[in-house]
Amino acid sequence: MSNSEIMRDKRVLILILFVALSISLIGVKHLAMGWDISGGSELKVQTEYPMPYIQPDGTKVTMQMLVQIITKRINGIGVKDVTITPWGNRYLIMDFAGTNPENARKIIEKQGKLVVKIGNVTAFTGNELTRVSPYTKGFSGSWQVPFTISQKAAGRFRKASIETNFSKVYMYLDDKLVNSAPIGESLRQELLQGKTVRDLVLTTGTALKDEAEAKNVEIILRSGALPIKLTVLSVSSVPPELGHTFGKNAAIAGFLAILTVALVIFIRYRVPEIIIPIMITGISEVIIILGFAALIRWQLDLPSIAGIIAAVGTGVDDQIVITDEVLMEKSRSIKQRIKSAFFIIFSSWFATVAAMLPLFIIGLSALRGFALTTIVGVTVGVFITRPAYGRIVEHFAGRAKRRVTKR
Repeated sequence: MSNSEIMRDKRVLILILFVALSISLIGVKHLAMGWDISGGSELKVQTEYPMPYIQPDGTKVTMQMLVQIITKRINGIGVKDVTITPWGNRYLIMDFAGTNPENARKIIEKQGKLVVKIGNVTAFTGNELTRVSPYTKGFSGSWQVPFTISQKAAGRFRKASIETNFSKVYMYLDDKLVNSAPIGESLRQELLQGKTVRDLVLTTGTALKDEAEAKNVEIILRSGALPIKLTVLSVSSVPPELGHTFGKNAAIAGFLAILTVALVIFIRYRVPEIIIPIMITGISEVIIILGFAALIRWQLDLPSIAGIIAAVGTGVDDQIVITDEVLMEKSRSIKQRIKSAFFIIFSSWFATVAAMLPLFIIGLSALRGFALTTIVGVTVGVFITRPAYGRIVEHFAGRAKRRVTKR
């Protein structure tokens, strides 16, 4: 069989197809980098109670509900690419890039329960808000957050105002008084005339810090109250410059690993027909893994890169098994020897996947990245690159064996 014919073999064509598809995916979707490479923060958050939790009113609180509310809040401070991973039944791991972690901490740890009272009478709560408008600067110079309440809440507001003889309005956020003001004369006349007033404002103050507070209040009211309290246990941050250095060093480490592997293979075989296919299939594995990561928008962090390097090392080890079976064993046919090599390779693949799955399912975000890239790498190797390499080494077996024998 000629070299052109081997390129038309279906196993080799499948490898070429996957490499081409992966390059296209990387070019179109681009690779998403984790916070430890692009720069960012990681927060470990603990819930007040184990999930799922049944509130006194019978409402069921789930991890998914918390993730949705937190995502809205983090997006509200300008972060669109946030990854929130539940861990166990009481913890959340949050990774995001390019933001102030202390601001995120404030947003997350505020439960956001709004209670509005007139005197000592509760008029309505944050659950009855139907719309929250962007914070603005009022005529008095104070920063304020306009919001609209439901029809029923507006009715209770009017009733409480009249019953308390138009006492002061007190607004509490997480049991902390954030605004108190008397009912203005114009509003008082509207309420006495039986009009329903649904548009109100929450005022924070005139200082610069009050503007930041107004922005946070707007975000919290928009996202809704957290059904339970959250506590940020730890914050880890990596500046963008340091993250880029980590990424560069990881890429250099991967490149050096490939060179080291090439040197070891050269020392062992010194046969181009063996060395070149091993290196090409190893690089192909990396490309396919990166293409898969681009497809599912998996954020590549340092542990993920370590998993890629581990998968490539495992792949080279499998290819050496195939090569030794083909070149060193003489009592059986080439097809029988390759079949024997693949039995060893499949056993190794099964053991690796079995070891990595628990890390992916119940591990922390860092362990999940390592486990995912390792599983994808060894699976790509077993079902795509190893069959192609086996066909190539079968084709060059005679020529390679003669060169090894001479050596």
